[in-house]
Amino acid sequence: MQLPTEEKLLDVVEEFEVPNQSAAYQTSYRKWRRRKNNRYAFRFSKNPKEATFSENQAVVSDSPAQAENIALRTLGILFGWSLILYLFIENVVDKVVVLIAQYMGVHIEMVYWGESRYYGEDQVVFLFTAALQLLKILVPTLVILLALRMPLRISVPLHVQSKKQFLLGVAAVMLLSVTVGSLLVSRSAELEKYRLISEVNSSEGHWIILYILFTVFAAPLFWELLFHGCMFQSLRQFGDPFAVCAVTILAALQAHNLHDTLRIGLLTLVISYFMVKTGSFLTAVILRIIHEIYMFSLFQIESYGGIFSLQWWIIVLFPCAIGLLSLAALFLRKGDAPAAKHENPVYMTFLDKATAFFTCLPMVIEVITCILLIVITSVLG
Repeated sequence: MQLPTEEKLLDVVEEFEVPNQSAAYQTSYRKWRRRKNNRYAFRFSKNPKEATFSENQAVVSDSPAQAENIALRTLGILFGWSLILYLFIENVVDKVVVLIAQYMGVHIEMVYWGESRYYGEDQVVFLFTAALQLLKILVPTLVILLALRMPLRISVPLHVQSKKQFLLGVAAVMLLSVTVGSLLVSRSAELEKYRLISEVNSSEGHWIILYILFTVFAAPLFWELLFHGCMFQSLRQFGDPFAVCAVTILAALQAHNLHDTLRIGLLTLVISYFMVKTGSFLTAVILRIIHEIYMFSLFQIESYGGIFSLQWWIIVLFPCAIGLLSLAALFLRKGDAPAAKHENPVYMTFLDKATAFFTCLPMVIEVITCILLIVITSVLG
């Protein structure tokens, strides 16, 4: 598609349409973008006859591309600082909290380099691990939510527009989890959250159950709220392909481990695709939970079972076969009625968008820090 000329442009907000979403979502999204003093919205209007302009705050933009560049950089700064806060809580605050707890007489120890491993009373270890997992995700999420002030209707759209695409997503994530998970589960640093379960000796059963429920069900919800709620929904005003790629890169970098970076990157890409196809944030949450169930199951197999054991057949090969059959059946089945196509205008090239978003100072610091962490853990591992 060619870049539209300025003379043809009337209103970038009205001309843009989000695919696979309800009319109520579209209306709310446009209203959010037009909100007064919304620094994070891309808006530009021009009436060639009246020569009137409306841009972000008091910034004067001579073209829609310039206004888009300003909005992208503003979002890059917000997300960059928020993810730096994520890194700070993950790598600094956790150690400070342990030191404070030790000073107060709480029985807990921690390895301060490499994998963050807690030792001590089982219940205390469970609480610390869960609390810090929650803290590092919720704090940046709240920062972004408060900054964007995006209505829930558009930050977490729940209605599934296509049940077929949802089922395809479930089958695809099952296959991805079985194949990629089986190859990388033994090298995953992220599964430290499950390794402590196998190390407890005296903890009561309900503590273990509550911890598993948190890590398998609650933590994925908060993770998706950060990446596919806050970030994705605000970035899709620049086009879904850009939003998918940006969120995939940012989510993958948070792993700080080469194997987990590859796994989470692929998973986020698949989830983003089917969330766009179904139009529902609920799709992202369910697919992420399915993946976590598989990772927990595969970790249990690695710890207590073996390849071609009964557990392997039940948890790995059987769902893999079901997934393949489901994909085949859904592809052969008559598809959904094709949605009306709307080709959104393009003001900046994809490369220009990526450059504007990823080259602001906080985002550069975030990306470089994550890459360094990946390199360090790869060398030490």
